[in-house]
Amino acid sequence: MSIAIDAHSSNIDLPVDNRFAKNKGHDLQNNINPLDLQKNFLSLLVAQIKNQDPTDPIKNSDLTSQLAQINTASGVERLNNTVIKFSNEIAANQNIQLSSLIGRHVTVPSKKIMHTKDSETKFGIELMGNATSIKIQITDEKNKILYLKTISKDIKAGRYTFVWNGKDLNKRSLTTGTYNISVKAQNKEQNVPVQSLSEALVNSIIISSEEPIIDLGKLGKTIASDIREILK
Repeated sequence: MSIAIDAHSSNIDLPVDNRFAKNKGHDLQNNINPLDLQKNFLSLLVAQIKNQDPTDPIKNSDLTSQLAQINTASGVERLNNTVIKFSNEIAANQNIQLSSLIGRHVTVPSKKIMHTKDSETKFGIELMGNATSIKIQITDEKNKILYLKTISKDIKAGRYTFVWNGKDLNKRSLTTGTYNISVKAQNKEQNVPVQSLSEALVNSIIISSEEPIIDLGKLGKTIASDIREILK
C-alpha cells in the first residue's frame, strides 16, 4: 500500500499516516512476548526437575546456565522491540520532513533538464575526481547539439553549477521542453566519473512500507538519498 502526498493536499504539514509501519512493529511485539518466553522456559525447567533421574540429578551449574540463557533471550527480545519502536519513530519523522519539500526545487542526478522558453536554465555536474578537461552537451530528442561547453584546465572534484541561456548554437531561442544533457570528464587521457545534475520541482511524496518515493514530474522519480541540494 502507498500513500501519495502532492501539492494539492489541503495541509502538507499534517503527520504522515504511517499505520502500516506501526502495525507491523506492533504485530512483531505481540508475536514475541518476553514474559511468555520466560514462563514457557520456567515451566519446562520445573518439569525437568520433577522428572529428573534421582541417580543423576540436575547440577547447580546446569540450572544456573539455563536461567542465564532465559535472561539473555528475554533481554535480546526487549532490545529488538525497542529497536523496532525507535525505527518506526524515525520513519514517521522522515515522512513529515519529506512532505515539506513539496513545491520546492531540488537538485538531483539526471540526464535530462527542464527548460522554459525565454528563461535561463540552471544545471550542474558532480565530479568524482580531479580532471583536466570537461565537455558538456545539451541535445534535443534528435540528438542535435544545442549547447556545447568545453573546460580545459585543472578542476578539482566536487559539484559545479552552470547556466544555459536556452538558445542553440545559432542563438535561436528554444521552446519549453525536456532536453538531454551529457557530460564527459578526463584527467589527461583517463576518464573520470562524473554525472549531470538537474533542477527539478517536487510534485509529491509517495509514502510506502519501504523508502519514500519523490515524484519530480517529467524528470521522473527519485529517493531522498539522491537529492544533492534543496533550493530556496
